[in-house]
Amino acid sequence: MTLLHNFVIYVLKKMIISLIVLLIIYVHAEKTVMADEIDEYAVKAAFTFNFTSFIQWPETSFAGNTAPPYRIGFMGDILVAKRFNALNKKNNGARTIHVRRLSTAEDCCEFDIVFISRDIDRKILEKLLLKLKGKPVLTIGETKEFIKLGGVINFFSKNDRLQFEINPGAAKKQGLKLSSRLLNLAVIVGEQK
Repeated sequence: MTLLHNFVIYVLKKMIISLIVLLIIYVHAEKTVMADEIDEYAVKAAFTFNFTSFIQWPETSFAGNTAPPYRIGFMGDILVAKRFNALNKKNNGARTIHVRRLSTAEDCCEFDIVFISRDIDRKILEKLLLKLKGKPVLTIGETKEFIKLGGVINFFSKNDRLQFEINPGAAKKQGLKLSSRLLNLAVIVGEQK
C-alpha cells in the first residue's frame, strides 16, 4: 500500500509542477504579446507625430493663429490610448500636439489627424471616413480595406517590419500636400492624382 501511495504522491507532485510551469509560460507569453502590441502602437504614434513635418495643410486649416496646435484624434483600445496620449503636449517645431480620444465618429471633424485602429467596427470606420471626405484631415488606419475606403495613410506589416502605404489621390481630395520625402518612404497605392 505504501508503494502505491508513494507512487500517487509522486505523480501528483509532477502534475502540479507541470501545471505551475505551464502557467508561468502562459503568463510570460501573454505579457510578451502585450509588450509587442504596446511597442507597435508606440511606433505608430511616433510615425503619426513625424507625419506632421511632411504634410502641408491648407492655410484655412490654421487661419488666424501663428502657431496653432496639431490636433490628433484617435479611436482605439487602451493600448492605443496609452501610446497616443504620450504625444500630448509634445512640440513639433513651434507647434504643440494636442491628443484626444474620439468617443464617436461625430467628433472627428475637429482634428487635423485622425488615427483609427484595427479594432474599430467597419461601419464606424466607414461613417468616420465619409464624414471626413473632402475635409483637410489626415486619416491614418491599419486595416487592409482602409485605403479602399478613402483613407490616406495605412500601416501594415511585411516580413515583420512596420510599413505604411499612402494614397496620394485621397490626400489631394482632403486638401493635403504630401512631401516627396514622405512619399519616397511609403508604398504608393490607390489614385495617383
